[in-house]
Amino acid sequence: MNLFRLLQKSKHNLDQGSAYFSDNTDIVLGILRSCEVIPYKRSTINGGLHKIVAGAIVEAYDLGTTIDVTSRRAGTYFHYGFSTKVIDYMDKAVEKKLLISQTKKAKGKLEVGKIIQDYLDHYPLLAG
Repeated sequence: MNLFRLLQKSKHNLDQGSAYFSDNTDIVLGILRSCEVIPYKRSTINGGLHKIVAGAIVEAYDLGTTIDVTSRRAGTYFHYGFSTKVIDYMDKAVEKKLLISQTKKAKGKLEVGKIIQDYLDHYPLLAG
């Protein structure tokens, strides 16, 4: 599914306050922070963005779909109302093998990596 659509769905689900989605997003956000994909610094300023990015990964996992990165242009992210840092976070997630790409960058169809899958697979008590 298109990355922008996943980001929009993530924002919507976070706004709705689903405990299942929020808990799983927190798990993924913790993984992203511990692997230094998303920084701890400035989390009070950018924490909402960080959570939306983590939520997009949870959305892809829940739907059993890939994260389709169709554009790497900063202007496109700005146009859709998302930070230009999103692609940097995705690149770092690919580098750390949290997302799997056919290239060394977040480009094309990204699959949710084994580490994230294992964490989300082993928390069925959070299922809604």
